[in-house]
Amino acid sequence: MLKKLTATTLAATMVTVAPVGAAEARARPKAPKGVSAASAILYDATAKKVLWKRNAGKRMPVGSMNKVALAMVVLDGGGLGRKIKIRQKYKDWVDDWGASNSRLVPGDVLTARQLLEAMLIESGSDAAYALAEAYGGTGGHLGAQLKMNTLAKRLGMKNTRYTSFDGQPAKGDGTTAADQLKLARHAMKNKTFASIVKTVKKDIVSETGRRYPLRTHNLLLRGSGIDEDNTGYPGLRGIKTGTTGTAGACFMFSARRKKHTVYGIVLKSSSGEARFQDTVKMLDWAYGTRTAVTLTPAPPRLRGE
Repeated sequence: MLKKLTATTLAATMVTVAPVGAAEARARPKAPKGVSAASAILYDATAKKVLWKRNAGKRMPVGSMNKVALAMVVLDGGGLGRKIKIRQKYKDWVDDWGASNSRLVPGDVLTARQLLEAMLIESGSDAAYALAEAYGGTGGHLGAQLKMNTLAKRLGMKNTRYTSFDGQPAKGDGTTAADQLKLARHAMKNKTFASIVKTVKKDIVSETGRRYPLRTHNLLLRGSGIDEDNTGYPGLRGIKTGTTGTAGACFMFSARRKKHTVYGIVLKSSSGEARFQDTVKMLDWAYGTRTAVTLTPAPPRLRGE
């Protein structure tokens, strides 16, 4: 039986939101308590100020959060209706790395939009490889990484260097929580991106009629996880998880509540579930609320399933 996890000490199976009164607000700690992440940052986009940070300038890998930069390269390139053929090397890539994948079948044909959904919802590294080659120009996936770095420079991400298109461990690949905040704010201005990253599940159908079910890794979206029983965090808008043995458990997120849009980054939380617990603690601290969120992770999918 899968273990049920609660993101606060209020163990419950339903969300409860308790606005903090004036006296309690005055007594609120200067920082969110119990956040396990090695690096983190929390930003109020409505008030335009950083609310809290921890080692936000420390450079480290972020796993599949790299795919957000690749997604922006694709969206900047346009032509989401273009057809892309799946090659054997994309499957070999995820098999060799044991990477998260969308179980794409070599020889199949999907649109760039469908592959973007597979990459952002299911975090498919096979889809990422296909997009990196298609949008990297004559440089292939290396060309895509060059474009990712050009984007980072344009956004003022001074401590970021992408040497991996999908976040698999690579020499020199790294960024900071502060830089990832800039990327998150930029990405969420794109309506297509914002729509995809809040999607819990979706089936895409290839040109040959093969159906690929996609399921989010973001357990703070309502209806995610096993049997769709996760309560979710009210107002959460996405965005993207990232996990490798080197990066640990990471999460880029955004929420809108009480007429305030908040962005946050947690890097190297103590576990895959802890990154979501960290997120709830940070958002509750920002909004002055107490939210009980039930998290039931979905069972891992087998490669080739």
